[in-house]
Amino acid sequence: MIIVVLLSLVLSFLIWTNNQRYEKRTDTQTATKRDVTNSNNTQQNLEQVYLPVEVLTIDSQKQPRIVYNHKESLTSEIREAMQKWHIRKARVSPAKYSELTTRMNTVQLVYHDQISLQLFGKLIGQTALKGAVRDHTFNRVIFSTEGNINKVFFVNDQTNNIWQSQVTHANVSQILSLLRTADFSAKVSLQNMQGQLRTFYPEGLSLRPYSYLITRRNENTYISALLSDSANSSVDTHESGHETTYSAGNYNDYQLTVDHSTDQLKYLDNTETDIPATLQLLLEQSLKAIISIDNPLTDVRFFSTETGNDMVSFRSYVEGFPIFQKSDFGAFKVTYTNSGSRVDFSSRILQVPVPATNGRVKLPATTTILSQLNEAGYAQTEIQDIAVGYRWIPDKESTDIIDLNPTYYVQIGNKWRDYHDWLTDKSGVN
Repeated sequence: MIIVVLLSLVLSFLIWTNNQRYEKRTDTQTATKRDVTNSNNTQQNLEQVYLPVEVLTIDSQKQPRIVYNHKESLTSEIREAMQKWHIRKARVSPAKYSELTTRMNTVQLVYHDQISLQLFGKLIGQTALKGAVRDHTFNRVIFSTEGNINKVFFVNDQTNNIWQSQVTHANVSQILSLLRTADFSAKVSLQNMQGQLRTFYPEGLSLRPYSYLITRRNENTYISALLSDSANSSVDTHESGHETTYSAGNYNDYQLTVDHSTDQLKYLDNTETDIPATLQLLLEQSLKAIISIDNPLTDVRFFSTETGNDMVSFRSYVEGFPIFQKSDFGAFKVTYTNSGSRVDFSSRILQVPVPATNGRVKLPATTTILSQLNEAGYAQTEIQDIAVGYRWIPDKESTDIIDLNPTYYVQIGNKWRDYHDWLTDKSGVN
């Protein structure tokens, strides 16, 4: 009997300890899988949000064209092709800016504003770029489609600085094949505007309008995502007119304000007082901030930075062109200060495209728009930027549908407005 009891105790001990080991191993494996999943999602969002927004080609007659593929993302396809290249360390280039940006038989991948070369290296998995000792800023990638691709250039339009890297294992026929799949093409010219090279349309542009079903996410979704884990504290609510402010944290360090009249929200994190020290950190931390909001990022692209104000803005894009909502900041705006970080965003989410009632919209030449603005009294030095984009217009018959109409947007006094609005109302300058 004593032997049986002892044997039972030994077996019980082995079972208990083995279970504990198994449970610990399972927890570790689950945590590891979760970390890998989060890391993969972050990398996927990083690659998607920081895609170039334009693909330009320059032919043998030095005629630049903008190209786009409605069926597949051309910028994404080209970037995937570049991931197979072997790109070496970037060095200062002897190429001249004016010659390089008009060089025939080249492709240009264009960002609307400057990004980090180290970040770009991370996006395309190129160790020599992402691990460089010194970072550089650029907004234009240029490479040749004539012969072998043996160099790639990184161009900063604001400073005219150029860096170049040697390239091997680049398949030029693959790039040419991707360009041939483009089902949209238009003549463009590259014009300097306030020290920045911009895409002008000398013959105007014909674009399709779109309509989309939209949904408005419930504010409880954002409360759960942004405030529920704030030191396990309760959430306080304060009403003021058409705004509701939710606060959490020991000292109300986290605040979410909802404007019910515009569906605009702002999220303040007063604990995040470290301002990103580099452009790469600013861009990467801004991405993490908008991921935390938990809005879909499918069509969201990086739009601009204000490094002096430590601000990054993102816009939704349709068919390669940005959407300008009633809010000036677009889809998201992330701002860092010594007192904390702030994210401005909207609860209106694009869902499903529905057939537009109107045919194509013919836009005039870019220079025509600028001439009209000059005649209306806007000095050329006042006009900071111009871009073709889509205007977000609520549908008159349904609150669940919005219309996206193509137009020109112009930046004056740091504000983006439809050029029609600038022509009819100058109050936005102040």
